[in-house]
Amino acid sequence: MGEYTFGFRKEWYHFFRTFRFWGVLIALTSVAIVNPLMIKAMAELTATMLDASSGMMAGAGIDMSALDMVYTSGIVFGAALSDLCNTALLVILLVLMAPFGGEQKKRATLIPSCSGLDNKYYLVPKFVLYNAVIFAASFLCGLLAGVICNALFPEPVGFGQILFGALLCSIYLTFVLTIYMSLGLCTSRPGIMTIVIYLGHTFINSILMAMGLERFNPFTLYNVFAFDLYDPEFSLKSEAASIIVGIVLSVVICVVMYFLTLTVLRNKRINNQEDKPEF
Repeated sequence: MGEYTFGFRKEWYHFFRTFRFWGVLIALTSVAIVNPLMIKAMAELTATMLDASSGMMAGAGIDMSALDMVYTSGIVFGAALSDLCNTALLVILLVLMAPFGGEQKKRATLIPSCSGLDNKYYLVPKFVLYNAVIFAASFLCGLLAGVICNALFPEPVGFGQILFGALLCSIYLTFVLTIYMSLGLCTSRPGIMTIVIYLGHTFINSILMAMGLERFNPFTLYNVFAFDLYDPEFSLKSEAASIIVGIVLSVVICVVMYFLTLTVLRNKRINNQEDKPEF
């Protein structure tokens, strides 16, 4: 237990005693608040412009109803959750580059490794602490986004839908972060992995959708909380199996990524020396 305590203490200091925790929290909270407000401002601006030009357009025979943009609470809430997994995700990846592989090049693991710290005591605190914080923070920010959307837009989303959407969003975000953590630690190239993960999760989802394989995989969660959940024709009962499989696969892949990282680090020599000649 002493080794785990040391590992958790190290990650706790590395995360909470630096700007990293606040960077993650500010990124998620800002997106949850600003995204609905920006859409509301855009809707008000559009309505003002349409009102100002309604006489001229009516005289030209243009149907104003076709230009009317309707933003419901569900549509905006889905957009806010989607932005949590895009804009906020990018900031989180950048903020967590150091603990997710960058420290291996800065001699931050030299003393613990020389003192006999096993790789599992080094990895378990990372996979537990960072995932727990991201899961909790994204879930709470998802709830915040839902409350703001209901306050600003018509056709309020039920609280049960807000809870479910926020839960799926937090699971998906944790899933993506775990893959990033694993690849960053395995390659010691978190900067490159930031680009790979940020672009990859969008491209892979687009490819799966184009191939008609958007169900029964972890990306199902993203499609549900970002688009489908607020559609009046959406049936949770008919999609329950796909969602459950997506959640189970997300958890299984996270566990597999941990053991993959553990295996790679046990067979990997971390170079803590500077690339300079001895003489």
